[in-house]
Amino acid sequence: MSDERWLDEDAGPIVPAYLLTRGRTVPATAAIDLIAVITTVGGFAPPGGLGPEHHIILQKCIRPTRLVDVAAELGLPIGVVRVLVGDLHAQELVKVELPTPMSDPHILLDVISGLRAL
Repeated sequence: MSDERWLDEDAGPIVPAYLLTRGRTVPATAAIDLIAVITTVGGFAPPGGLGPEHHIILQKCIRPTRLVDVAAELGLPIGVVRVLVGDLHAQELVKVELPTPMSDPHILLDVISGLRAL
């Protein structure tokens, strides 16, 4: 087998996404919603043993950032980013804020009516 299929001329070596999570598909903590807001906790002084993707997430999330935006910026599948963020959350390096549930059903009905009008 040739190493050529794992090398991109411009980007360098290509690592399959499942290797970033060591084959895991479930986050270390509870499931993380797509629109959950991720924020780095305590500045950017992570412990050793983290992968480069973890460091990128910590740097990106110094400002509150939605999980889906982190995945888009990294160019990784959302499931992979969920696992990586779950690792950071389990180590208390990031805070995960879940979206608040809709308290007024009339707002949702107005949105649906507006979409139908389009």
